[in-house]
Amino acid sequence: MSGLTLLTVILVVAVLVWLAQLVWLFRFAEQHRADPFRIVSGAAIFFVAAAPVAMNSPQIVERVADFWDRLFGSRPQAVESPRVPARLLINGEQIPLDQQRMRIGRYPNNEIVLDHPTVSAYHADIVERPDGRHEIHDNGSRNGTRVNGDIVTNRALRDGDLITLGAASMHYLGSSSRETEAAMAADYRRREPQYEDDHYDRGR
Repeated sequence: MSGLTLLTVILVVAVLVWLAQLVWLFRFAEQHRADPFRIVSGAAIFFVAAAPVAMNSPQIVERVADFWDRLFGSRPQAVESPRVPARLLINGEQIPLDQQRMRIGRYPNNEIVLDHPTVSAYHADIVERPDGRHEIHDNGSRNGTRVNGDIVTNRALRDGDLITLGAASMHYLGSSSRETEAAMAADYRRREPQYEDDHYDRGR
């Protein structure tokens, strides 16, 4: 084997090793929720030492990535859709759950007023838990509280749950992006039951 052929083989192997390291670094960055493009662009200049430098001297890789950003301009960052807080969908209206405890009932001093004779004066509370989820608590109402048809006293809510207070029904919508909000609301609105007050006690 001539010297030129040997040099060509070594160069090809080195390039393959370099490319394999860049692919590995890209996947490694994705798994660790880092910017894979910054890591790869910062490490690529070190050729076959790309992975060792990125692992042992990440500050050097960051400096190189900053240099490329200044030279060519920063890559546009993905813009996350703003989040919509959890809310109730009642008769087509979305009511945000923007307080830690929200009372639901017939009396006008509730945070959410349901003017219906089968709903108790202070029928139930929806409470935000420390983990950000919501629970519904029945307050000893005359006609009870149901979630997806089950009578409950306390129940953690999930996105899409059907809540029924007496004969008044509503949907719980969890926190979501604005991109999906309209589609979700329209779908739940089509499926939302109307008041059905037969067989319920009135008042209280």
